[in-house]
Amino acid sequence: MTPMPTTTGRSGQAALEYVLALAALLVVVGAVSHLVAAARKSGDRTIGIVASDYP
Repeated sequence: MTPMPTTTGRSGQAALEYVLALAALLVVVGAVSHLVAAARKSGDRTIGIVASDYP
């Protein structure tokens, strides 16, 4: 009977998955920050128009 191999050749798979998950998380955080910045800019513009003295 032959012993089972100790490694399956996929030792770096977990590290690669963590790196990909971190990259996906950074992409999501970047997209959300851009959306928040755009919403804030639009809100500031709206407040400026509403608060203006132009009739």
